[in-house]
Amino acid sequence: MSFTLFRRFPIELRHRIYTAHFSTLTQTYPAIRPPPILLASRQLHDEALPSYWRTNHFAFTGTKHLVDFLTSIPDSTLRSLRHVSVCAYPFPVDPVDAQGGGYITYLFDRVLSLFPGLQLSRLWVGDPYAVALEPWGHDVAYAMVEMLSRGDAWRELVYVVEHDRFMKSCPLTSIDLATNVSTVEWSPRDPQPSTWDAMIKARDGVDSGAGVEMCRLFDGGKRRVPLTTEFETVQRLEDGFGAMPDDGQIEITVRRGRNADVVEKGMTDCEKTEGLRALFKEIGWKGIQAKGLYLDGENDPTAHL
Repeated sequence: MSFTLFRRFPIELRHRIYTAHFSTLTQTYPAIRPPPILLASRQLHDEALPSYWRTNHFAFTGTKHLVDFLTSIPDSTLRSLRHVSVCAYPFPVDPVDAQGGGYITYLFDRVLSLFPGLQLSRLWVGDPYAVALEPWGHDVAYAMVEMLSRGDAWRELVYVVEHDRFMKSCPLTSIDLATNVSTVEWSPRDPQPSTWDAMIKARDGVDSGAGVEMCRLFDGGKRRVPLTTEFETVQRLEDGFGAMPDDGQIEITVRRGRNADVVEKGMTDCEKTEGLRALFKEIGWKGIQAKGLYLDGENDPTAHL
């Protein structure tokens, strides 16, 4: 096919065509490769490549695949990415393991801090925890929304959970190894989405356009029902954990304010996360895997336990 006629179009029009074309594409790792238009000629490649990185939707079935990809591209390309979706499995890495004491597990928000300069327009996160019925997963799912909402690296965050169980107060059992005595505590929940909405407005400004919305999804997301009433988060379940109706996925959308700084700074106040960053800098992601310091449990989000 000849692109002679296409090259006669004004450059502004060509860029609009590139953007319109790439915005319809979704590529899932590891099948991320240049679309045919980038291979048509050197001129088209050089013109269209920036639009490809900015407008193509890059999908990842797990955190490991996202890390594989982000560590394989130049920093300039990483800063150009705008649309990413990922199932946010935990990231178990033990940077010291001198005593064989198991893996330190980093949640997805900590993994993002490894990539300063990341500035996504939209980050879609699928939740791996709440599919399981055990309380630990529900508690982490709830915490993940809050932790990601405090982060940078995105202008719009969409977090999707398979059901509403994670919004209910759940029992967490801890065991004192010295006495073998177990204690059950109920993890607290705040009314939502008003609490998260107030949090993001306090961060970016009440009139900044920042806010949080929740919807229940039906028919594969084709039908969306806004959740305008608060979840009752202080009531314990009378008939046992996990017994409430759960028709429809729950979608939580967090939007930053118009003037918000949405560039990942790569900073954290967590000592363990700083250890992970130091390990990445010292031996890199390939070195971490080669030394067996990463536990691949993306088929089971509780494998590291």
